[in-house]
Amino acid sequence: MLPLLMGALGVAVVALAVVLVLQFVSGGSAPENPVPTAYETHDTGDEILATREVDSRPLSEGEIFGDAEEIDSSSQNVTFTLAESGLTEDCASAVWGEEVAAALADADCTQAARAGYTSGDYLGAAVMFNLRDQEAAQAVATALKPPKDPEAEPAGFITVPGADGELADLGAGYSAAEATVSGHYLTVTWVQATDSTDPAERESLVSPLIALSAFRDPLYNRVVQLETLQESQTTTTPVA
Repeated sequence: MLPLLMGALGVAVVALAVVLVLQFVSGGSAPENPVPTAYETHDTGDEILATREVDSRPLSEGEIFGDAEEIDSSSQNVTFTLAESGLTEDCASAVWGEEVAAALADADCTQAARAGYTSGDYLGAAVMFNLRDQEAAQAVATALKPPKDPEAEPAGFITVPGADGELADLGAGYSAAEATVSGHYLTVTWVQATDSTDPAERESLVSPLIALSAFRDPLYNRVVQLETLQESQTTTTPVA
């Protein structure tokens, strides 16, 4: 029996060693429901987009993603390549956590445009929610805020598009997110350095956050279009 037991023990040791080696090689992956280490909210003050009544045209994939496969920010020296994208009416599928899903439902969310990005140095995710009005967008931004106590249970956050692929490590290390209210839209951008594995090791992520903020650019186009429309409607033609 002793030789058999020794042989079984040897197999177990080898198996454990293989698991440890694979974990070391593949690096740490994010927890099942990751949240950013740092989180901030902003308001662009785009009052012209304050309600969906005024800005009633739904988002489209062509408008949000177009043909561009990259977000190239020369000023920040960061180039993000689009890895995953999609537009859905099922807003709850873009988040995890019952409280956050409930906040989206209360905000009458009708669309969620999602994208996952990679670069040589960073991982990134972006989501744009189409909500009822500016107040609803602010409420969802608040609901997404992670608790200050790292031991406390988060209410939820956005899910990572393509989390089973290149973006699997987003949330495993030190990451930062920004929630930006643009009228009745809420855009959440989230970034992390590719080599970051410890959420406690702080680092500056200003450059990739600025670069990824270009995901909101289609909303600026809407502002210009609505302003032009309003100006044309208020302009009266002189009577000859």
